[in-house]
Amino acid sequence: MELTISALIRIAIGVVILLYVANCLLNQKVWIRKTFSWGSKEEYPKIFRMNIILGLCFGLFMVVSPFLRL
Repeated sequence: MELTISALIRIAIGVVILLYVANCLLNQKVWIRKTFSWGSKEEYPKIFRMNIILGLCFGLFMVVSPFLRL
């Protein structure tokens, strides 16, 4: 199986998203665009959960999809 340049870019972007999710989980903080700063999990619980769930799903999809030929 050959990976094209676009597939490698998709995988790289997916890995960056997964690294962001891991950083959020380890530090228990999330980036808030409204204040342009990091906010704690306790201050923004819904945004924190949304970032973790959607980031994990989207990041995994981007990493796995080139191998599934979607």
